[in-house]
This record gives sequence, C-alpha cells and structure tokens, in this order.
Amino acid sequence: MKQIDATGLTCPLPVLRLQKALRNMKSGTHVSLLASDPMAAIDVPHFCQEQGHKLIASAEQDGPGDMRVLCFEIEKGA
Repeated sequence: MKQIDATGLTCPLPVLRLQKALRNMKSGTHVSLLASDPMAAIDVPHFCQEQGHKLIASAEQDGPGDMRVLCFEIEKGA
C-alpha cells in the first residue's frame, strides 16, 4: 500500500497530493494518507465522496512533539 505523508502541509495540499497519487493507480488499490492539518478531517472524506473513492478508515494518532496526525486509508474507485 502506498503511503502519502502530507504532515506539515495545510489544506488543500494533502488532498491535492492524494488526488495526484490516485490518478495513476488502478481501481481497488489502497493508499494511506497522513495529514496534520485538522481541516483534512473534513476535506479528505468530502474529496472521496465527490470523486467516487471509498474511505476505508480514519484515525488520529500522536505525531512528533505535540502534533496530532490524521491517518486515512482510501480505496480508489472506478
């Protein structure tokens, strides 16, 4: 599974990185996205719904220092 590290980037950059990665993948492929911008919690699910991708899972974990990292697993749609 490909992992995209978008920690430290502000929206819309995490979603744009996700979009770029998904563009070259086959349907059904899974990708994980790590983001530290709290807006990603809204933007990533919205992007998936609008573009026909499936949000498999989302979670939050501790990152370096006091950073909170949002973790998403996405399956590319048709």
